[in-house]
Amino acid sequence: MIDRQTLEMTMLQIARQNGEPLDRHTLYTIRTGIAQALQAKERHRQRMNAPEYQWRKPEIKR
Repeated sequence: MIDRQTLEMTMLQIARQNGEPLDRHTLYTIRTGIAQALQAKERHRQRMNAPEYQWRKPEIKR
């Protein structure tokens, strides 16, 4: 898997090629967008690898 820093640098290169100004807001947007996407990917991976949930009726306590 590609690491976060490589993804950020790639996105910055694409922005430069498209002629976008690389101000602080653009850098912040790129960093947060990549971080959120990687976090969502990790959450999805954890959900897919989690064991299947099986509900059980609670036992009667007496």
